[in-house]
Amino acid sequence: MFVFGKKRWRSACCVLLLVMAILAGCGQGEPAGANDNTASSEQLKQVEQLNAAADEMYRYVMDGNMDKARDKLNEVGAKLTGIRFEGITSVEGVSALSESIVQAKRVFQSVQYSQEAGQAAAAKIRLATDALTHANQPMWLQYYKGMKESAYQLEQAVQRRNQRDAVAGLEQLQLRYSTIRPSILISRPSAQAEKLDSLFAFLRNQLSQPEADLKQIGGGLAHLQQSLDELFDRRDKAAYVPMVERPVPIRWIFTFGSIIVAVLAFAAWRIFDFERNSFGGGNRRGGW
Repeated sequence: MFVFGKKRWRSACCVLLLVMAILAGCGQGEPAGANDNTASSEQLKQVEQLNAAADEMYRYVMDGNMDKARDKLNEVGAKLTGIRFEGITSVEGVSALSESIVQAKRVFQSVQYSQEAGQAAAAKIRLATDALTHANQPMWLQYYKGMKESAYQLEQAVQRRNQRDAVAGLEQLQLRYSTIRPSILISRPSAQAEKLDSLFAFLRNQLSQPEADLKQIGGGLAHLQQSLDELFDRRDKAAYVPMVERPVPIRWIFTFGSIIVAVLAFAAWRIFDFERNSFGGGNRRGGW
């Protein structure tokens, strides 16, 4: 009989060891090096300086002072090459910003300079650098209302079967999108921008046909509206709430783990005490 008690005691010990091993595994659940890509204070300072230079460049363009705007644009390009963007944005985001600077230089240096094109190029850079410094609430999110209105006007033109207005509406919508595209690549996964690129290409192709397929266009517009809502995080959260897997804080793991260990330890002691007093000749003591 006492042998059976020893087995129960060993089983309880095994359970304790198993729980401790599980807790150790939970503590290691966070990927190693999860914080290795965190931007340093020096990186953040450099990005702030880049954003300030881009803001000055934008103001010069809006004021029509193109000489100072060109100088400041060159400064923006120089600052960009001296920054490490690990922990700040993706390679696609940096490439999009770099390409925007190259395009702006071409516009600024054009013999037939267009004020409208210059302001659009400056705004594209300004929004992109702001996205680098304001990850949670970048300025480009303010484009949501304008883009939704353009998408609605496009839908109305399609329903009226007015091809000319539909093409014009698509061009207006795509122009607004092109202004914030570098910012999107900085703030969002590149797949979202690629999806919108494909939708715009599809709609352009459909609207260029002599006999437009309204069903195909309507489906494309529905996907476009949904993609815009996802891009700007304006989905109907009441209708669809995704399950988000959040990491459990380490202190919670050890707090609950300690409680479990304590309960199992007490249970193991009770088993041992019961076996000892029942089969080992000891006297039963009062208590719990």
